[in-house]
Amino acid sequence: FGKFVEIQFDAEGRISGAAVRTYLLERSRVVQISDPERNYHCFYQLCAGATPEEVQRLKLAPPESFHYLNQSSCFELTGYSNNADEYAATRRAMDVVGLSQFEQDAIFRVVAAILHLGNVSFAPGKQPDSSKVSGDKSKYHLEAAAELLMCDRRALRESLITRTLVTRDGNIKRELDPAAAVISRDTLAKTIYSKLFDWLVHKVNVSIGQDSNAKSIIGVLDIYGFE
Repeated sequence: FGKFVEIQFDAEGRISGAAVRTYLLERSRVVQISDPERNYHCFYQLCAGATPEEVQRLKLAPPESFHYLNQSSCFELTGYSNNADEYAATRRAMDVVGLSQFEQDAIFRVVAAILHLGNVSFAPGKQPDSSKVSGDKSKYHLEAAAELLMCDRRALRESLITRTLVTRDGNIKRELDPAAAVISRDTLAKTIYSKLFDWLVHKVNVSIGQDSNAKSIIGVLDIYGFE
């Protein structure tokens, strides 16, 4: 993603606040990667650094087990700290920003839910152009995602395999074939990640303190791929 960092100044030229604006979050990376790329670091950090209690509660497994991560064989970054150490560093950074333990647990619960969503696969349903959740493994990950997102499992399943059109005369529910269900699943995963990202940026801005009455600013633009 790209970011624009504002350093804000009052009328006397003293720093009075700061803010981070983000642009162009690469949402497609959440669901589709290729060698030698990786998905977002938080997924690997969680898989490697979670405590035994977190592993059990979030139903975690090695990154090779998750579809959104195993599309590439790059799980560790050469020359950098390992994922477990980075997870601990991320937790410490969240402490500095002022995120409570409850908020941190909720963040990683959502991150884990996205991984489980990616492991839900589909097969043709009984009706033409319909689909169903395929196999016990997919049902396990669907149930895990629903539990972590604190939503009803049946409602989550229906949101993946059907599309509801809202019209003036009422709602029309349409079945989705397996290919369309995969698109629906990936769209949901990208949307959840994007909403979580926006919320985190908001929390960071609250923590560093924005000055809505700033008289002047210095801005630093950092766009990926622009050197």
